[in-house]
Amino acid sequence: MALACGALMPCAHAATDISNTLVRTCSNQLDGTQYGDAVLDDFRGTRNPSPRTGGFRITSVEQVWLALPAYCLIKGTIQPTSPGGIDPAVKDPSYRVRDINYQIYVPAQWNGKFAQLGGGGFAWKSDVVDAGKQANLQFSPSLQGVALSSYAVILSDAGADASNGAFSADFVRPGRQLADVAKQEMVKNFGQDSIKKSLDVGLYLLKKLTGAAPTDTYFVGISTGGRQALKAMANWPDAYDGIVAGAPPVDETNLLKVLQVPDAVNDWVVNWNSAAAMLTSLFGQDVSPQMLSDGLGATSRHLADVAIESGADYDGYHRLLDQLAPVWNVTPADLAGFFEAAARQKKEGRKGKKIILYQGTSDFLVPCTQAGEFVRKLNELPANGKATAADVRNSVRAYFVEDYSHGFYNTNSLLKRPGLTPLQLNWNALADLDRWVHDDQARAGAPSLARNASGEIPATQALSAWKCVAAP
Repeated sequence: MALACGALMPCAHAATDISNTLVRTCSNQLDGTQYGDAVLDDFRGTRNPSPRTGGFRITSVEQVWLALPAYCLIKGTIQPTSPGGIDPAVKDPSYRVRDINYQIYVPAQWNGKFAQLGGGGFAWKSDVVDAGKQANLQFSPSLQGVALSSYAVILSDAGADASNGAFSADFVRPGRQLADVAKQEMVKNFGQDSIKKSLDVGLYLLKKLTGAAPTDTYFVGISTGGRQALKAMANWPDAYDGIVAGAPPVDETNLLKVLQVPDAVNDWVVNWNSAAAMLTSLFGQDVSPQMLSDGLGATSRHLADVAIESGADYDGYHRLLDQLAPVWNVTPADLAGFFEAAARQKKEGRKGKKIILYQGTSDFLVPCTQAGEFVRKLNELPANGKATAADVRNSVRAYFVEDYSHGFYNTNSLLKRPGLTPLQLNWNALADLDRWVHDDQARAGAPSLARNASGEIPATQALSAWKCVAAP
């Protein structure tokens, strides 16, 4: 994060030096400060209101003035709304809802824009600086410098407490009945609520640190973060100018019903370097290849136990996932509010609202069919005045990347054997998004090996040929 754009590839937007302001406002005296929920009211929309919090706290303030650029890094927690953390939707009286851990990064050379980062796996550990480096690997080659270094950035762990927090028995507890599980605060935080809670806290602290509101607000994420990006725009379209959603598990509950992790996950002989890096990107730590299949299997088994303890038999596992679907999944129809907001803004002569989605055609974890079906159904939304085919074309770009898998390492048999590093999309998606938001005619960039470099949503015939739509 703490690197300036390189001379060979200058920054797309000039940054303003706010170091004098940060010297005054990024103060260790903020450490330990507790804020009530009411201070976030200014950031709550009326059409798409934010979920309430139990207040939030600053737990540490780091002033890094010797970096280039210098920055202020604030860490903290967002408290649950359940009194004392005791969730009434949970049967176990010893259970407590976890805080949401967040971090906000503000660079001394700030371009005036704000980027919210999504998590991978079941939500990354909330280290915004490390995640910023991760995002750079995904969105720009080394010569372009760090993609996010001039952005203010917010990241949270969605209340799941690191990447494998959702594998813990504490993540989902049995409800009094199956429908109660979907009402649990931690379940809602992971599914959607933490997104806007974190953004509101980030916007409040950004204003406190800089004295200014951002000119543009974006959400960028891959895997679970890609799903979060789509949820963010679906639930709170007025709050975001654009999103980048990579390999999003839009139908996560159905994925858990049918998930089968292929043997290729454990094929360390052909691609150990890529597999290890991909797993690290998902779980935020060094793990064995076996952990992916074990971890997801444990999640499924745990959810089955929740269903049984909530009064259902083993078949209740699928019924439980159906209850979770509205909270965890995102559908094309959910974006109707986004298209309405985008059309309203353009009619008023303001900047656009845009979505960039990308998906590897060889993704073994989140099938290409999920993204393929999602964009295909976007084109089938009813023309009821809220979302037309023209609205979709003007507001959505979707790239399908040949021979790339989850975590975006190359699966081509001739290239993977040397152990080429993952995340080689050679594409600064955030810069492309920013240009497109401000100029409808901006030329589309594209990830390397994109089958459709224009970003135009492919025809069903092409998606079918790439095996990115469900077989009839």
